[in-house]
Amino acid sequence: THTHTHYYYTTTTKTTTMFGRATFQRSFTPPPPFVVFKNNNAFNRKQMMRTKTKTIIIESRIRPGRQVEQRKFRMEREKESIGIYEYLETIGVAKSAALRVMSQATMQFEAERAKMGMTLDGSVKFDENEVRKVVEFLQSRDIREQQLGGLITNFPSVLAYDVETRLEPLFVYVEKELGITGTDFAKEVQRRPSLLGLRADENLAKMVGYLESTGSTREEVVEYLMKTL
Repeated sequence: THTHTHYYYTTTTKTTTMFGRATFQRSFTPPPPFVVFKNNNAFNRKQMMRTKTKTIIIESRIRPGRQVEQRKFRMEREKESIGIYEYLETIGVAKSAALRVMSQATMQFEAERAKMGMTLDGSVKFDENEVRKVVEFLQSRDIREQQLGGLITNFPSVLAYDVETRLEPLFVYVEKELGITGTDFAKEVQRRPSLLGLRADENLAKMVGYLESTGSTREEVVEYLMKTL
């Protein structure tokens, strides 16, 4: 006599011999795909996760174009980074400091462009061209080439500043409003690179106005700014 009792995926076979002895055999039958059983929630969740994982794998296999695009994007970014690192070395930034310089400069670049209302996409990105613009501007303002590496290492954020809207106005304000020549300001910047973090139309102009309102002369204001900021 054979009787079969099914418990989800387990089949139990009972066999009775002619001597009245009974033997049992169990066999496991794999479940059909996408079958959900109400009485085994833990197993159901595990089976659904397996199905979901298989679906994702199948999608990735049938969409190779997207993988190619992602790989190409990563390779382009790596190539750009290598180009910047090599350029930084040519202006005196040590290899040991290049990664830190780039990390800080990139974060500052994103913050600066966000303030300007720009969206960082393919047309607005921090690359070697942006770095070159800043370096070439500083060189045009009498920052000595042998001092560039140290200046940028000590103040990486300067690489992220926009030349036209931030650096150029700062030098113009210092020359016209404070009476400091470009050469003298360049010397001060090489000694204290953080001066490049001042904004001509915001904090610098406000500080000058406040100091003058307290009775300080222009010479005293300049001395205070150059020595304390």
